Amino acid sequence: MEVQVSPFRKFIKQFSHFFGGNILGQAFALITFPVLTRVLTKEQYGIAGIIATTMAFGIAISKSGLSDGVVRFYKEYSVAREKLETFSSTVLMRGLVFSIVTSFLYVILLLIAFKYLKLNSGYSICFLIMTLYLFLRPLNILVNYFLRVNDKTVFMNVIGLVERISSVGLSLFLLVYGLRAFYGYFVGLVIAEIILSAVLFSWFFKHFKIHPGEASRELNLKLIKFGSPLLLSELSFLLMSYADRYIMVGYLGEQALGLYSVGSNLAMYIGNIITFSLSYAIVPIYVEIYGGEGREKTEAFLSKSLQYLLMVMVPMWVGYVALSKDLFITLASEKYAMAASFSPLILLAYFFLAVNTIFNAGLYLQKKTFLLFIINLSSILLNVGMNMILLPRYGVVSAAVTAAISYMVSTILTVWISKRFITIRIELRTFFYYVGVSVVMYFVVREIQTSWAWMNLVLKLIVGTFIVMVGVAYKEYENLKDLLKKYKLNMA
Repeated sequence: MEVQVSPFRKFIKQFSHFFGGNILGQAFALITFPVLTRVLTKEQYGIAGIIATTMAFGIAISKSGLSDGVVRFYKEYSVAREKLETFSSTVLMRGLVFSIVTSFLYVILLLIAFKYLKLNSGYSICFLIMTLYLFLRPLNILVNYFLRVNDKTVFMNVIGLVERISSVGLSLFLLVYGLRAFYGYFVGLVIAEIILSAVLFSWFFKHFKIHPGEASRELNLKLIKFGSPLLLSELSFLLMSYADRYIMVGYLGEQALGLYSVGSNLAMYIGNIITFSLSYAIVPIYVEIYGGEGREKTEAFLSKSLQYLLMVMVPMWVGYVALSKDLFITLASEKYAMAASFSPLILLAYFFLAVNTIFNAGLYLQKKTFLLFIINLSSILLNVGMNMILLPRYGVVSAAVTAAISYMVSTILTVWISKRFITIRIELRTFFYYVGVSVVMYFVVREIQTSWAWMNLVLKLIVGTFIVMVGVAYKEYENLKDLLKKYKLNMA
């Protein structure tokens, strides 16, 4: 007899898979982080950030919402073999065409834009090397989404981890020992992406038959109609996240961008663990609940998920505030210590993004993707406007303040508009309990001071984690006891 798993337990299971995979993945990113901050100049680190940002925009355009289309329509087309072949063929052929076109346009626009960015022409080779990365990455993401809709989360994490190891190892080797040049870092990224493509498409072609002639014009139009607003939303998110970097280059130069990129990247490594784990795990589940059980069950699931998400995020953010100075000195060196003054605000912005994944469920389920774009557009205008006013006067710190305010406004607008379709409730008593636990943790760990930044970091991390775990155990005692009973019954 098939055992039914509750949606929330399924969410916890999949979130833990993605969370664990993302922790390992970001751990390898952190291995790169202290090396790059020491090997590269601030200017070179800033250029690396601009290239990563440009890739993000190119990949978003190349995907054009197609990956979300896989999540949205896969179940509908997987009921019969013929329909599934049509679906997989259409998705892959469209993805291939978009990757080719986007890569070609990238090279053309790069030649035009390089003079306007006023960057050193010696860096042009780094941008050109990444053309192949831009071609491969969107296709790899598509196959990853096929893994996702087939609940292959463990396999996703394994190959993602292999790709991270390859990426970190090759990039650092070619940068420091192999080519011994700045562009060697980007050659390593491209080689790692080629390896990932070989693994992903080996799995894909074993499980899906592709016939280019079976690509459906009707399905293609449906995917474009569904994906276009999502493309606008993704581009608007990227603009809100990264527009300040292009503005910063114009006003403050590459060195200021390098400092800001270090503070931003470390916060992003941590924020992405939560944001992407949540996004990958929760969206397919609430879509399934809404389709099978309706609005009330969906609201209950999302409210409970939000409660446990805040239980993780609140202590994590307060802990980051307490640890940030020692963290930057240990990982990035003393020259980047100033980043600790603004990096927590960037992490706060990413946590607003994470809760938006839950709050925008009503708009997503009702296919109100254009409204999501309008919300993001409002935040972009606020972000760009504030940056143009504040950056020349107050420097890099103002960009972090602007990011936090922009995302907060985006969250408020999302809650206000989406509640007509899905109402998500926050249990304030639980929320303020974890705020209290986090504040206690902050005031305890701030008193820990030794002569070495790395020792401060280790001791604060151990003590802070212990205090939070005690707080969680006290508050969730009954739930933990029930889980232990169920575990014992399952083992019996």
